[in-house]
Amino acid sequence: MKQIIIWSENELERQITGEILSAGLEEVEILHAGSAEQALEILREGGVDLFVADIPQFNLAKSNVIASAQNLAPGTPILVISSGEQEHVSRNIWRLGVRDYLLKPCRPAWILAAAKALMGKIAASPQSETDYSRRKIYMNRLMEQLRGFQYKNCIQTTREYLDLLYRDGDNVEAIRNEVVDFAAGIAELGAPLGQTVQWKLNRCLEQFRVRFDRQGRKYESYLTLENMLDVMFEAMEESNFYEVEGGQKILNYIDRNVRKGLSLDKAAEYASMSSCYFSKFFKKMTGQNYIAYVTDGKIELAKQMLLDTEMPVINISYELSYGETNYFSKAFKRKVGVTPTEFRERNRRTRDQSSGC
Repeated sequence: MKQIIIWSENELERQITGEILSAGLEEVEILHAGSAEQALEILREGGVDLFVADIPQFNLAKSNVIASAQNLAPGTPILVISSGEQEHVSRNIWRLGVRDYLLKPCRPAWILAAAKALMGKIAASPQSETDYSRRKIYMNRLMEQLRGFQYKNCIQTTREYLDLLYRDGDNVEAIRNEVVDFAAGIAELGAPLGQTVQWKLNRCLEQFRVRFDRQGRKYESYLTLENMLDVMFEAMEESNFYEVEGGQKILNYIDRNVRKGLSLDKAAEYASMSSCYFSKFFKKMTGQNYIAYVTDGKIELAKQMLLDTEMPVINISYELSYGETNYFSKAFKRKVGVTPTEFRERNRRTRDQSSGC
């Protein structure tokens, strides 16, 4: 029998929610908690399948209860029901890392659907426990980085996950399923950013679901996931979710536009600084001059394209906004020690040898 805790300081609300869940779900035991202490004590004992938190308005104390619940029972899903303003509720939900909430007034069917979905995630048997655990680890890391507004770290986590999948997996269909599931997880992370963002993310996801050619190629998959992250960061920048110090905000903007050949003047304009002052500010912030930082970003992208695509070097140079292929090749050799063509051939030989070809 599954156990559901309902935490609400309002006894009537607690009873109503309990009756809805009891009537709509089979083999469940409803545990009522009228105080935060009661709820946390039950969670401490273990065996809880769902924690329903009725929070009329978020404040520091309520947020601390949710954080404590996550620490006590990290595997227990949390459903928040609130009568607060959507913007205020979603902002707090986002910071706490809780993905699921309902706003009052909400229909009984919505509460039941949310409870079934959350408990179903636990009951579902994934294709492989190892794959599921690995994806969950990377998704949790990505969620933390999103909440910290760290675009570059989000991109690196996404690349690392794809590298792991395509390196260790030999079942193309299983890899495709894993990548699509990861994309679906990213779409879920964008829920607090509003309906417009969710529509854009779901559109990216649905287009990706039907593009088997994209799913089968690592770089194509990466571009889809990168695009989804860009949608979220663009939305965060335009909203009051983006509570981040100025230096990180500027770095996010530069990292999101590296492949476009963002000039020093353009970056300075975004930062509302003169080019001269921005150049000094950037060097102090990163320890690198602006041109070196952007070049390093471009070279990393070039390596990725050289390793994971058959794209000609001339096309890669254009993709990275280099006016001339020779200039790109010289910049690449200066940084890596070999030309782009030599880098590709050397790594291809290494791969062939390790696979026994």
